[in-house]
Amino acid sequence: MKRLSRSKLIRAEAQSLRIHPFAQRELVLSKLKKLMAELDLDAIGVLHAVEYEIDGVHAIWIIDGQHRWRALMEHGFGEWEVEVKIHLDVTDNARASELFLKLNDRAVVSPFDKFDNEVKAVFPAAVGIVQVLQDRGLRVTRNAADGRVCCVTAMKKLYLADEGRSLRLTLDTTLAAWGKTASAVEGKLIEGLGLVYSTYNGSIDRAAMVKKLAKYPGGASALIGDAKGLKNLRKTSLSRCVAEKVIETYNVGRKTGRLNPL
Repeated sequence: MKRLSRSKLIRAEAQSLRIHPFAQRELVLSKLKKLMAELDLDAIGVLHAVEYEIDGVHAIWIIDGQHRWRALMEHGFGEWEVEVKIHLDVTDNARASELFLKLNDRAVVSPFDKFDNEVKAVFPAAVGIVQVLQDRGLRVTRNAADGRVCCVTAMKKLYLADEGRSLRLTLDTTLAAWGKTASAVEGKLIEGLGLVYSTYNGSIDRAAMVKKLAKYPGGASALIGDAKGLKNLRKTSLSRCVAEKVIETYNVGRKTGRLNPL
């Protein structure tokens, strides 16, 4: 039988609470603005929280409900008493991040915020992806930029397909061909090239693939643009069209070891 988590329900002044510094998504200003405009003190609902010491500070840390709490504080209702459900079994940051994921399983949470908490909760796939990126001088961020990757959904899908093998091959190829540019680690490019590696397994000459892609007119951005043009002609996904352009490029001039169309 699954053990039920222990918790207690208390009432506390809003100003006595704190936002958990690790197990929370970034504040969504549009959501906060809407809540502030429509604030109903009788409809604040229950805030979910944990209670333990973080960086020398013992407090009740909000895991779910930060926007409602912030709206109260912005309106000057710090003394307003709110209902708080304290999850007693959660006494460290990893468990707090896992709790955030459970509480927001059906909520609209961005892929980055979900992934960030999966890393903090030490989920194997998320930790593995971070390690793959760090080994290549890359890191995960909310927005794409040179040396920064934001396509967490594509990377998770690729990593889970074969425990990271295709993801590693894909990143090694794009980095060798185009460097650490933002376009070289764009989500659909990662997903499409990863599809090629996962489909053809060990039959690809990676050195040849790098050489061909490096010479693609216009680079990674142009390849994605051409894939979008192909998508307009077919009823299929953009990542699959990227894969088809990659295969077409790889096969040019090859007499042996050509890849069959997907």
